Order: sequence, then structure tokens, then C-alpha cells
Amino acid sequence: MPASCIIRLDNRLEELQRFDTAFNEFARMQKFSQEVTYAIQLSIDELFVNIVSYGFEDNDDTRHEIEVRIKVFEDRVQIDLIDDAKAFNPLTEANEPDLDATLEDRRIGGVGIHIVKSMMKEVSYTRTNNKNCLRMVKSLDR
Repeated sequence: MPASCIIRLDNRLEELQRFDTAFNEFARMQKFSQEVTYAIQLSIDELFVNIVSYGFEDNDDTRHEIEVRIKVFEDRVQIDLIDDAKAFNPLTEANEPDLDATLEDRRIGGVGIHIVKSMMKEVSYTRTNNKNCLRMVKSLDR
């Protein structure tokens, strides 16, 4: 049976610190390499910031839960990021970054998802029961 971890976070940027602490402890217990730990943590941090910053109505002080589900298999880690924010598929709706443009000429957006896609083996999106689910798979190099 795969090892697993569920971390539930409020839709507040301050929750990132709590996530980082919990995830680093889980990664240490699973003996993830530094590269795997860094890739997963950076990817979740990027996506979490986007969800909190853009996924909910500006004037909505309602508490929302963002759930991070992590399953460790023999050769890979599967991460599901689940939220009830407005429907948004970052794989198809985010701007494609022009990485050759100067910083001044670049459009805002798209770099975070580009980083996630470059660090993960697989990234997919579904929307079920009014919830976004972004699934990432990272290969393990044990």
C-alpha cells in the first residue's frame, strides 16, 4: 500500500509556511531526494499562490479549503491539488510565457505553470463536483 499524506489548507497565503513544514517532514520520512522534495514543494507553492490569488472572488472573505493529497508509489509520487475555486485549467487557459522576451516585454502569467510542467513527469487537470483537481506526477530517483 502506498504511503500517503493529506494536508488541508485555508485559502490564505500564510498557510504556505504550514504546508512547507508538514511537507518537508513527510518528504524526510519518505527519504525523498533533495531534487524531488524541491520540485514538489516549488510546484505546490506556485500553484497554491495562484489559487489563493486568482481563484476566489476579490471581496469574498469566505474560508475555502485547498487540499493537497500525496501518494508515494515505488517509482513515483502523485500529488493532487483540489480546490473549490472558480473553474480554471492552467494547462490550457494560462498564458504561454515568452521565455525569450526581456522581462519588460513579457506578458504577466504563465511562468509558474511552465515551471511546474518542466519539473513534473505528468500534469493533468479535471473538474468534478465543482472542484478543480490538478494532478502532478514526479518520478522518484531512489
